[in-house]
Amino acid sequence: MLDEANICSYNWRDDWDRDTAGKRLHGLGATMTVEECLAFLATQGRDTVLAKIVDLLQLVHGMDKSGMVPQQHGNALIALGRVRDLSGLEMSEHAAELNKSEACVDWGSVSTQDWIRHQCHQPSGAAADLLHVGEQFANLPKTIGALRDGSIGFAHAAIIARHAQAITHSDSAEPFDEAPFLKAALESSVSRLWYYSMHAWHRADPDGVADEQREAAARRYLRLTDGDDGTLYVKGEFDSAAGATIRTALEPLAQPHGDGDDRGREHRNADALVELAGHCLDTAAVPQHGSVRPHVQVTTTLETLQGLIGAPAGEMALSLPISAKTVQRIACDSSVTRVLLGTDSAVVDAGRAKRVVSGGSRRLLDARDKHCRWPGCERPASWSSAHHVIHWAQGGKTDLSNMILLCQHHHWMVHEGGWRLSLAADARVIAVPPETDFYPPEFYPSARAPDEFDVA
Repeated sequence: MLDEANICSYNWRDDWDRDTAGKRLHGLGATMTVEECLAFLATQGRDTVLAKIVDLLQLVHGMDKSGMVPQQHGNALIALGRVRDLSGLEMSEHAAELNKSEACVDWGSVSTQDWIRHQCHQPSGAAADLLHVGEQFANLPKTIGALRDGSIGFAHAAIIARHAQAITHSDSAEPFDEAPFLKAALESSVSRLWYYSMHAWHRADPDGVADEQREAAARRYLRLTDGDDGTLYVKGEFDSAAGATIRTALEPLAQPHGDGDDRGREHRNADALVELAGHCLDTAAVPQHGSVRPHVQVTTTLETLQGLIGAPAGEMALSLPISAKTVQRIACDSSVTRVLLGTDSAVVDAGRAKRVVSGGSRRLLDARDKHCRWPGCERPASWSSAHHVIHWAQGGKTDLSNMILLCQHHHWMVHEGGWRLSLAADARVIAVPPETDFYPPEFYPSARAPDEFDVA
């Protein structure tokens, strides 16, 4: 066994610097210097050396870390990063040779990449990186040298190898030159290297880049899956240009807006997608289907709309039944059609669709409020809904004295979220959170003056 006390004394960042070679490693039947240990292992064969590497890593893993200072943790991370990079380089050579033999297919796998994915517990992308680096080994001597001396990481080399693979296999490309790729790798992070590499690739093979991006666009998909509880699960893949379009559309809507907006980034992205879809429907931006403009349709009883106890849930197309709170929010600013049903549920009479907030009233409301009235929110009027202070289904009037503009998110906060809005004498709107354990006392405003009243 190796002596842990002596292993601990090494400066791992120096990669067993020869200046520390006087320190002793005990094991292998004798006391040896580092130089003697390495020379001995070199005579033992690859399998023995690999086994000892695993033993060393297990030994390091078992050492007590409680007394280490931050600098030691940092040094350990850097050293282990070098181990990861050099291991990746070694694995890539084996992967390339294994791929040439086609043995993995004989072993029952679909491909070498598939075998590596399962047997080495790697994701598909990482397995492909090993194959790319291994197959391009001869074309990347300077890159491999930089990887060996720690100037770049294996992830840098994998990106360069991917582009080398594309260029060397393209009939339209200039001869591959690793110099611009390596220069970018030495000066940039892994994520930034993709950016510079695309420019270098395009200079060498513009047709190849166009073909790759065309293929990426052909792989686009968006899968919508319904859960048993009505939850919609979304999964997809988009090429870079399409992704930029989606991000550009969502980014302004996904910013925190209004006081107390503590939603996480992913939550805001999801809300932004819903808001964007709703806005497209509200503004007739979606093409008509036949002669009908696409819209969300909700069917409800008057009792549900009034929020009475014992009323059934609302019915919404493409959704499981929805709560009365959601029905009331949607009905705040919508078109309503009265339908009278007989005892056998047959339609006895149906009225015309009537807009709850007429065009003239909405224009006046937009001119007065200009944007969402939630404190601190400036979502423009065109992205906001008319919220009834006292819901029209409960006797509230549809006029300026009983309406304010609220954006999609804050309209939800008031109805489904349980927040209340309080209107001060100077027309300021104060948001009051629901009385739950989710909101600490500091969220609640001080006692209001008598000239303030609740608006929702």
